[in-house]
Order: sequence, then C-alpha cells, then structure tokens
Amino acid sequence: MAVIPATRAPNASGPSLGLGALLLAVALPSLQGCASCQSENNIIAKDPDDTDELQPEPEPVFENDWGQWLSMAAMRDGRPALAYYDATAGAAGFAIGTVKADGSVGWAHEEPDGYADDAGLDAGDRGKYTSLAVAANDEVWLSYRDNQNKTLRYARRDTAGVWTNGVADGCAGPTPDCGLFSSIALDASGNPVIAHYDAAAKHLRIARWNGSAFTAAVADEGTPPATTEGEAAAEANVGQFPRLRILNGVEYVSYYDVANGDLKLAVGTAGAWTPEIVDAEGDVGAWSDMQIVDGTVHLTYHDLGNEDLKYASGAPGGFTAEVVDNGQTVGADTALLISGSTIQILYHDGKNNDMRRAYRSADAWQNELITGDQGALGFHNEVLSTGGNNWAASYNYTDRTLWFSKLD
Repeated sequence: MAVIPATRAPNASGPSLGLGALLLAVALPSLQGCASCQSENNIIAKDPDDTDELQPEPEPVFENDWGQWLSMAAMRDGRPALAYYDATAGAAGFAIGTVKADGSVGWAHEEPDGYADDAGLDAGDRGKYTSLAVAANDEVWLSYRDNQNKTLRYARRDTAGVWTNGVADGCAGPTPDCGLFSSIALDASGNPVIAHYDAAAKHLRIARWNGSAFTAAVADEGTPPATTEGEAAAEANVGQFPRLRILNGVEYVSYYDVANGDLKLAVGTAGAWTPEIVDAEGDVGAWSDMQIVDGTVHLTYHDLGNEDLKYASGAPGGFTAEVVDNGQTVGADTALLISGSTIQILYHDGKNNDMRRAYRSADAWQNELITGDQGALGFHNEVLSTGGNNWAASYNYTDRTLWFSKLD
C-alpha cells in the first residue's frame, strides 16, 4: 500500500464478526481513454432484498471494511474472483463474481480463515498480504499472514467449495516474523508455491506444497551494502514486495533489496535460485509487478528515491529500465496488464490519492486519471483480463470499501 491519507489512517483489526455468505452487486460504468476520465458509482454494495418492494436502493457501503491487500484471478468459467483482507473481522475474505446481463456484477462472499466460528471463538488477526491463485480444476489457493503468530498461512478451497487452512511457513528462530507481502503461483502440477518476506531474518523465503504439506527455504539472504572506512557495518535486508510467476517449470520472483535499494529477480527451481540485480539506479524496486510474455520479462515498480513509476524489460542476464511517470509522488502499488502488444500499468498517485493508468503510445509513455472524486483510491491495485474484459480493483480508504470496475 502506498501513502495513507492523513485524515483516514488504516484500521486496526476490529472485533471479529461471523458473517454468512453475502451477495453483493457493483455497477460498472465504462472508463474512457482520456486524460480526465473518471468512473462514477462503482463501489461494491449489497443487493436489495427483492422480496421487499419498499426496500430502498442500497447505499454503496456495507458492514465490513473489505478490500485491503487485494488479489484477483479468474475461475475456470471466466468469472472474476477476489481475495482480500477483512479489516473488521481481522480475516481472509474471498468472493466470486457473476457478470449480469446489464453489466453489473453479483458477488458471493466466502470466509476462508480468521472469522469467528459458530461458538463465537475468534482465531485471531489473519488475512493481510493476501495472494490468490486458481487451478485449472477450479481449486483455489490463498496465501496470507497470521498477524498474531507472525507466520505465513494458506487456505485451500476444493472443487466442492469447502475450505481448509493451515500454516505454510512458520519460519525459523525464537521470534519469527514472516508471511509479509506473500505472492502465490501454481506449478505445472497445480501445486502452490509462495514467495514471502521474513522480517525477522530479513530474507526472501519460498514455500511449496508437496502434496500434503508445505516445506520452505531461503531463496535470497541478500548482501550487506558497501560501507566506507569508519562507517558501521550494515545488515543485509532483502525480499520485500515479492511477485512470483512460474513458467515452463521455472520460478521467477521479483523483489526489493531494501539494504541496497535495488530491484532484484531470482530465477530457478526449488533450492536453486539465481538472484540478479535488474535495476540499481537510486533506491528502486518496491511494489513490483511482473508478467512474462514470449520469453520477455516485464516489470513495473516504484522508484522510492525519486517517487517515480518505472518499467524494465528483458531476460535474465540483461534488462533495460526506463521512467514511465515522473509526476509528484507516483508509482506505488503497480499492477501490470499485457494484452498483445499493449502494455498497461495501474498505479497510485500519492499526491492526489487516485489511481492512474500508464500505457505506451508509439515510443512514448502516456498516462491518465482513472479515479478522481470517489475518495482516496489507488491502493492495493489489481488488474485482471477475463471474459473478454479487463477489470480493475482497488481499495478506497475514504469509504473503507472495495472499488471494482471495467477498464476500456
């Protein structure tokens, strides 16, 4: 998440509420490709009760604070699916959308982990740093952090829609602190692999499902930054904001080297990853997103030193990097969409708390406003192409809710 509006700091987890499955609906106005384009009423709201003709139109709010740490994927039939942190319940939430004839989307909410049980017992604060993957058979996997125990957890939804959950990585040491910024992907067998940041050891870790449980290992321990004579030695600190992709059996993880201020990429397989520096110009590499198309690795990320949006492309061993947007305080929470030769990047405008979109036109980058007057948006951005449409999702820190819309 990028800069939080000073007037609305993020919620601490509230009391746990055991909610049943809820049906939600969202209006999806079209977004035009112009510098001043803004969406209108596209905040998720509950469906009215069809049995009560006097029921007023629903307000674009609901009981729970849903939508932080968003992740999107598509079900086998093309329906969009969302995973997110429910800040009210301190839990990991999940919803599947159904696109209606009028273009709106109905959402069915589910409770994978962290909600109070039938006896009212609360499992604790779970669900931050959520990541989502859907297998070809519609099996769903989520990764997220157990904030109370400071470990990495997973939830698995089988093909019958039944959830199970457990610990994916407890990490090492007497005071573990891991599971941050998790990113999940499925290997060729449909087994989940999860990259995450170990804040206690300051390492990048990767956990993988072996058919019955997860095993984990350190993927990059990092290197301490160079110091001049007389300076105190600094520690290595690597692995924040990982983004994992798996292609043809090879794992690719982009991440931020905090100690050296670099964007890094680790490539390989279980226990045999080769890290390299993609961009070392200044302090760069936070909030990365990555896609691999026709052998080319595409990366978007934040230049923290200059507060710019950057893009790099190439292959292991050789990348070129460029500035996409050098506006005031831009470039966090990047989400990358590639369709054919078209590259689109959603990102946060920290000065105005809006979502912007950048795209390459000829040999130059252009950018435009996507959201404007709906509140503080552009946080936890996600983008998904499914069913012939491109969808964008974000968290609204003003209304404390989830924004979802179709992109042109």
